[in-house]
Amino acid sequence: MPPMFRDCLLILLSGFLLVGCNLSRATSAEDATVVGKTNLHLETLQKEATPLTVHSDSQVAQPTLDRKPNRCPQSAPELARRVEADVNVDYGARTADVSQRIVFHNLEAEPLNKLVVDVQANQWTDAFSLLDLRINGESAAYQLDSNRLEILLDPPLQPGCWLEAALTFQLRPSAIREGLRSYRGFFGYSPRQLNLSHFLPTVAARLTGDWRIHQPSGIGEQIVYEWTDWQVQITAKNASDKLQLAAPGDVTRLGAGQWLVELPASRDLAISLSEEFILTEREVAPGLVAAVYNFADAQVNAGGSRLDSVSHLLVEAGKALDLFARYFGAYPYKRFVIVQGDFPDGMEFTGLVYVGSAWFYGFDGTPKNYLTLIAVHEIAHQWWYARVGSDSALNPWLDEALATYSEYLYIEAFYPAERNWWWSFRVAGFFPQGKVDSAVYEFTTARAYINAIYLRGVQMLHNLRDDIGDEAFMQLLGQYSQAAAGRIADPALFWSLLPDNQQVLTQATRSEFLRQPGVAGQ
Repeated sequence: MPPMFRDCLLILLSGFLLVGCNLSRATSAEDATVVGKTNLHLETLQKEATPLTVHSDSQVAQPTLDRKPNRCPQSAPELARRVEADVNVDYGARTADVSQRIVFHNLEAEPLNKLVVDVQANQWTDAFSLLDLRINGESAAYQLDSNRLEILLDPPLQPGCWLEAALTFQLRPSAIREGLRSYRGFFGYSPRQLNLSHFLPTVAARLTGDWRIHQPSGIGEQIVYEWTDWQVQITAKNASDKLQLAAPGDVTRLGAGQWLVELPASRDLAISLSEEFILTEREVAPGLVAAVYNFADAQVNAGGSRLDSVSHLLVEAGKALDLFARYFGAYPYKRFVIVQGDFPDGMEFTGLVYVGSAWFYGFDGTPKNYLTLIAVHEIAHQWWYARVGSDSALNPWLDEALATYSEYLYIEAFYPAERNWWWSFRVAGFFPQGKVDSAVYEFTTARAYINAIYLRGVQMLHNLRDDIGDEAFMQLLGQYSQAAAGRIADPALFWSLLPDNQQVLTQATRSEFLRQPGVAGQ
């Protein structure tokens, strides 16, 4: 892009760009500005954070006296969670009525006296209205406060047994406007698009005997989800026959304005609807189709020439999917979906990612632009989020630093002459500071968060690579992806994969970038 346009774009969008590291080995930098002390407990961090305006009115319902017994199968399922839902969308009104069924198995050794469900849509005023909730067909006591839905189980759910939670609710996403709220446009609408992502209540993760659910914040992400099997039927009314559904997994068209979406072993389910989508699909590997849902303005004209951003995306997505599958493990689905989003930046979900419209508008016909890099970044999240889960509030570097560094691996593999450009464009110009193992609640600005987690994160990873060598470093990433597949990993697992000699070799790097540089066993 022209230098003047690029400079203006950098100034305009620097609050949320995901950018990268120095041309050579990184040097020490001051910590990012944080709230309070550097060793705050989670409870303190959450209280001191500056969250988005959220809907936190407590809702409490009391159960009837009739109770159905637990259901206890002879054998445990492969996954503890399953979601089935009927989503009836009024496209003209940009609302939805939902009937949802959650099946949850207690695979622990102790009984559970409550079920905690993450209701992301309820953090927004008037966006979520719970009409009915039942456990095994009977009313149950619950409390809904912001995104936390806590349901009393009486009697407790015994080990090896399962329950069925039925929820009926209404969704009213907000219009995508300016400011911080626009970055959550993956649950919102524009005049030409309705995005429903993180819209179905999801059973919170269980880690070390506790429910892991975090308070929403305006900086970073706070979601921690286990793998779940999804089967969702979408029925749309008040729309033209041009309405299309962008969704991951196996999508079956049942009739006009009606689809069935099936997505096994996924951390989430995201969909987008529009009457203006243009769908382009291409087989990018045997048995794998990449699809781009874009709008007409995605095709850029520059200097009298038409730049085909969609074909470019499909080619580069195919390269990235193949590369990361070879490095980190097979991509598990038959489709991968990219959606042009009418909100800033990009966002990852399992099998589907959004790439903001601004990145399409800035496409220059080469790989040296944010359209390419943001798409590759979100594709990398299919491994560093969807395959390998982590706590994105407490340990955000485990997915964001690895996804950003995966961009460099892509550039290194396919455009090696542009390696120095990538470091300069993505990192050096932002002069990153901060400790990589910071939690999202410690930051008062998005810029400080990005600098510490994304940019200092890739500097740390590149220095680790320098410490132990290319082969050992790539082996480390592959081992981590394999060991943590289907799990919610923490930094201890990552560092434990370093053998004793590599722990010694990486000590200086870990001490430079981390507050807690120790590894398991030290």
